[in-house]
Amino acid sequence: MPPDDLPFGVAEMPDAVGRPVTALDVGCGSGRLTVVLAQRGAAMTGLDMSDERLARARARADAAAVEVEWVHADMDEPLPFPDARFGAVVSRLSLMLSRDPDRLLRDAARVLLPEGVVVTAVGADIAGNPWFGEPRVAVAEVLGAEAASFARAFGRLDHPAQLKQLHCAAGFRHVEGWRPHGRGHRPKPAEHWAFLANTIDHYTRLDASLVAGQIEDVTEVLARRLEPFRHDGELHIPRRIVLVSARL
Repeated sequence: MPPDDLPFGVAEMPDAVGRPVTALDVGCGSGRLTVVLAQRGAAMTGLDMSDERLARARARADAAAVEVEWVHADMDEPLPFPDARFGAVVSRLSLMLSRDPDRLLRDAARVLLPEGVVVTAVGADIAGNPWFGEPRVAVAEVLGAEAASFARAFGRLDHPAQLKQLHCAAGFRHVEGWRPHGRGHRPKPAEHWAFLANTIDHYTRLDASLVAGQIEDVTEVLARRLEPFRHDGELHIPRRIVLVSARL
C-alpha cells in the first residue's frame, strides 16, 4: 500500500522497530501497524480495549493472511503479560491518551526482553498538522465547535525532548526523538475527506452522523482552507507526528 494511503506513522515506525521476533502493539486500534509488523515477520500481539476496533483488526489480519494474537485489555491497567515477554513494544497515538504515560512506559519496559526496543508515536499539535487539523476546522465552521471538539489529546507530549525525558524516566536508554514531516498528496479535498473517514475513527464517526448536504458543505469549506497547499494542480498537505525509539 502506498505511504499516502497509510496513516502517518504506520509507514515510518517499522524501520525504527527493526525486525524483532515478538512484538506488542499497545492500543493497536484497528491493527494497521500490527499487521504491517506481522507482515515483516514479527509474532505480533495487539492490545486494545475496544471490541469494535479489535473486530476490525482481526478482519484486517485475516485479509492480509497473517496471524496475530488479539488481547482485549485496558492499557491503563497493568499489561496482562509476564516480564520479558516481547522483543519490541510499539504504541502509535496511544501514549498521549493514557491517564499515566509514565506508568505505561514503565510497564512496557517490564514486558520487554533485555535489549528490547520501544517505539512510540504521538500526534503533533493540530495547529501544526494541517492533514488532520484543517478538516477539523472545516467541521467547526460548518457544524459548530462542539462537533469539532474531538482529538483533544493531540499535542499532548508534542515535543521530542519532553517525550524523550518520559522514556528516560521509565528506565530506557539510547533514547532518540524526532519529528517526521511529510506531505500527503490528494488530488481533491473530497478525496482527502473520504480518506480520513475511512481510516481515522474520529472522522469515521463524524462522517456517519452527517445528513444530506453537510458533507458537501464541509468539503466546500475544506477546499477553501486547503487551497494554500495546492501546487501543480495537486494538494500537498503537511502532516507531522513525534516519534521516539529507545532500548532497555
